[in-house]
Parts: sequence; structure tokens; C-alpha cells
Amino acid sequence: MDLYDPSSGEQVHDFNADIAENGLFWTIQVPDSALTISKNGKTATLHMEDVSIIDSFVFLGEDSVPATVSFDITWTGSGPRHHYKPGSDDPTDPTNFNGKFRDAVATGTFSGSNSDGFSFTSDPGATSTGLFAEIGTESNGSFLK
Repeated sequence: MDLYDPSSGEQVHDFNADIAENGLFWTIQVPDSALTISKNGKTATLHMEDVSIIDSFVFLGEDSVPATVSFDITWTGSGPRHHYKPGSDDPTDPTNFNGKFRDAVATGTFSGSNSDGFSFTSDPGATSTGLFAEIGTESNGSFLK
């Protein structure tokens, strides 16, 4: 989550999960209990509280402080499902997946704080707008066949 000074447009906070020793970045493990999906598969909600991350202030900043974030994101699907079939047999090809997706609307609320005393809370999810969202299922790799 990047935060910018509204008057200058300068980035002032970069809440992120840091870079793991194996090179994976900006990624955290999400417990199964954090995600709920409706029986019809048209709605999903991700709820995370007090996730330990860092605030590196700017993208790839050298200085960082401990931080936590909490968020709720809800995806609500509508319309027909779109079916996607593998575009390749090559396991490294990004089109090698099978999926069923619906167009969706996603709304969310976010809050966070760092050990320097800075904190933020987003406006309610109902006031947010999104550019793109989907909800569905996908299989790839050894689960594709």
C-alpha cells in the first residue's frame, strides 16, 4: 500500500511485506480462515487484521520500520462465467491455465500504522471505485489435467 502526499504527489509511505530470502516480494501467506466464499461462488471476502509488515517509506527504500495493516476486500461477481482453456502445453507459459471467471466489483477498506506513530484509515469501501475485478476459479500446473 503506497501513500502519497496529496499536495506534492510525493510518495511518503510504502507498506509492504518486504522481500523474502528466496526473492519473493510483496507476498504474505493468508490463512484459509481469512477468505470466505459464498455457496454460489459470486461473492468472496478477504479479512486480515494486524498483519505484520514494514513501512519502507518509498519503493525499495533503504530505511524501514515495523508496521501493521488490516483490510477487508469484497468481490461481488455478476453476469455469466467466462471459460478459459489452456493456450499452451508449455508449463512455463502464462496462458497454460484453465479458468472460469465472472466480471466483478471489488470494494475494500484499509488501515495501517508504523512504529514511528503514523497511522491511516481509508474511506469506507462503499466510497471506493475500482478499474477491474474478476471472481472465479483457476487451475494450473499439476492441477491442470
